[in-house]
Amino acid sequence: MLSAPMQTRVHALRRLRELGGGSFAVEVDGPIPATLPGQFYMLRTEKRWPVLLPRPFSLYDRAADGSWGSFLVKGVGEGTRAILDLAPGEGLVLNGPLGQPFPRDIDNPICVAGGVGLAPFLLLAREYKAQGRNLRLLFGGRNRAALSGLEDVEPVARVFASTDDGSHGFHGMVTALLDDLIARGEVKAGEVVFCCGPDPMMHAVAALCEKRGLRCFLSLETYMACGYGVCNGCTVKVQGPRFKGWPYSRTCMEGPVYEACELVH
Repeated sequence: MLSAPMQTRVHALRRLRELGGGSFAVEVDGPIPATLPGQFYMLRTEKRWPVLLPRPFSLYDRAADGSWGSFLVKGVGEGTRAILDLAPGEGLVLNGPLGQPFPRDIDNPICVAGGVGLAPFLLLAREYKAQGRNLRLLFGGRNRAALSGLEDVEPVARVFASTDDGSHGFHGMVTALLDDLIARGEVKAGEVVFCCGPDPMMHAVAALCEKRGLRCFLSLETYMACGYGVCNGCTVKVQGPRFKGWPYSRTCMEGPVYEACELVH
């Protein structure tokens, strides 16, 4: 599947579907173009947008015919709260799909999600399920309520859940769960990890992968202003042949997905 060219249009809100932990699947009417796992959209409300700039969100789910799509949104600031204050029928402005997806030539990755970092992986899990396979997904949160979207992904993936307080699944952080699966042979050296979540979690996953001989790709949650390379506000320090000697990369263009070894800390 190829992604569609970027487009900007107003979409009507279908519904807000509560996922627990203060998170919602924000469903909008289509057309939602073909979008690859890891690509994102810039969102803002059509009216009453309280901040200057739109906000980036991975596409969470999409009808096979593009007649609707959804975004995983947690109300943490003025922009996200404005989105969650919409009523059905009101408008959301979507600009996308944008950015580079997770690599398409990796077979059978291990996906690691923290909290709303689940967003890029539901579409990938559906893709695998359509091929008669189950994507391996490690999903961690502070507690059971923080595993927003667990009920969506469990029917279409092989889910290993973890909670910091032990209220659901493995008792401990998702990095400890990954280490445990490596020790038990569920994950083997040389395999590839796809990861999305809070920055500290992604740093820890990348370090563990380096130690255990796993390749690791990270979907960064860098703050973005425009989403398509104009403002240079989302740059990260990088290294490697992909960047042809440039020391900085625009997350919205060359990312948001980077191999961990490409990022300079």
